[in-house]
Amino acid sequence: MNSDVIFLHAPSIYDFRNRVSFLGPISDVVPSTQVFDMYPLGFVSLSEYLSRNGYSTRIVNLAVKMLNNGDFDAEKFIRNIDPEVFCIDLHWLVHTQGSLEIARICKKYHPNTPVIFGGFTSTYFDKEILSKFEQVDFIIKGDSGELPLLRLLNILNKNKDNKKFEDIENLTWRDKNNRVKSNSITYVPESMDEFLHDPEFIIKSIIRSRDFEGHLPYKNWINIPIMAVLTSKGCLYNCITCGGSAYTYKNFYCRKKPAFMSPEKIIDYLSVIESYIKCPCFFINDIRMGGNKYWRGIFEGIERERIDLPVVFELFYPGERKFLEMMSHSCSRFDLEISPEDSSEIIRKSHGKSYSNISMEKTIKSALELGCDKFDVFFMIGLGKQRREDVYKTLRYMEHILNINPEKICPFISPYAPTIDPGSLAFEKPDKYGFIIKTRMISEQYELFQKPSWKYFFNYETEELRVDDIIDLTYESAIRLYEIKEKYNIIDSKTVSLRREQIEISRYVLNEIDEIITIKDENEMESKLNSLRDKISKVSESLLCSDNDLNWPRSDTKIRNVLLKVFGKLPKLL
Repeated sequence: MNSDVIFLHAPSIYDFRNRVSFLGPISDVVPSTQVFDMYPLGFVSLSEYLSRNGYSTRIVNLAVKMLNNGDFDAEKFIRNIDPEVFCIDLHWLVHTQGSLEIARICKKYHPNTPVIFGGFTSTYFDKEILSKFEQVDFIIKGDSGELPLLRLLNILNKNKDNKKFEDIENLTWRDKNNRVKSNSITYVPESMDEFLHDPEFIIKSIIRSRDFEGHLPYKNWINIPIMAVLTSKGCLYNCITCGGSAYTYKNFYCRKKPAFMSPEKIIDYLSVIESYIKCPCFFINDIRMGGNKYWRGIFEGIERERIDLPVVFELFYPGERKFLEMMSHSCSRFDLEISPEDSSEIIRKSHGKSYSNISMEKTIKSALELGCDKFDVFFMIGLGKQRREDVYKTLRYMEHILNINPEKICPFISPYAPTIDPGSLAFEKPDKYGFIIKTRMISEQYELFQKPSWKYFFNYETEELRVDDIIDLTYESAIRLYEIKEKYNIIDSKTVSLRREQIEISRYVLNEIDEIITIKDENEMESKLNSLRDKISKVSESLLCSDNDLNWPRSDTKIRNVLLKVFGKLPKLL
């Protein structure tokens, strides 16, 4: 059954299965694979909103389908569907190549079907995309596209030659003379309550499309399900490299202050999730941004409704004791995570975070005393002002905090790779913050993602660290962290030896690719790249941490039981 609107999520590199591409550890500390197979939450709210207004919709995670089935032909799949429009996300810069290639395929087989892009990267590069990539027809800008997309679809469905696209807020488009026009971003909702990420809507969509796999948020969700709770859009803070900072939202997405999902709606959402699956719920953004009344309302609602789900909260800065106490009192199982970036308080402050190590350690200890199951602490390599010796100090500090409670504290260190977010302070004012931006156009970034190694994907380096330094420190830090974990009996010596071997293979592959790409004969170069396939496959999985490190405690609910529940509710859902 065809749908009016099909939302397509591409892998970051479209042809990752066919060409030799050493993607490196760029996604090791997120649930996605190396091709960033997690689609944005906006897909769900957009799809639900359009469905509510009379359009049939479908979400297709092409990245997951391609990962799960080597024989799945994405081009054939696109050729055989016939929607009224295609909607493709280009939210994070890492999806540049994949999203544009999927758009090209859509136009190849459906030349008269509009292709609509959306997301932060699409917003930032809107004019360049429509000027240089003819496969994209429209871009919905900003952090909320529900109403502009609906209005665009309504106009596209009118059989008039003179369609008034200039009246649609947040839209970038081409006129009859192929000139790019960019309407102002004036649709910026002050509340998120109208646009919920409704689990029951997704279930209905799965049943109607008969496509469970295409709706999966990411490949491993079936084994390690996590539900996201998007509590807000916008931010109060200015982390230097973040494309979702207060500075970026104000200057590029026209949001002057955060919009929140009300505590009441959050509790309704959690109740629906609990009725189907008791999996961890990850609260995106620090709920303290909404003020004391806001976060108290969330905790009081969880307690009042007796929500018994594992919950995970982000901390943008250390937590006050009263906040942690109420969390502990209300939530039966809770985990926390914080991202200090570097052990140096000076570097951390230059990155937009002004808290001390002492205050962070106090928070960790208090949370564990109050029953926190797991506390993740994230550090980064490739920060402005950061030197090689600072990374070594951070590794020593990671051991220090791990020593507080090796069973419940999980430190991570990873490269800030491969790109600095367009619109972030680091991207806009690199000299001030110690960065060097190498590419400023999306067409340039598209070409970088065609390269055979993650080393060539980087759009930045720093005044202290070149790309080779960041990569070298990434592998060096991984080995050192594994050695620390072995010391505390978190992993065994066999695991450490395996990781050392994988890192040696990774270094070898990088060096070989550096040599191979200098070969002028294309056939010879391709042949030598193909000879590396087996070695690349040995290091294609997570290298910087184990999959278990990223998992949060959850119930023993099986997906099979969830599906039985769903089918038991079919009359109600349909």
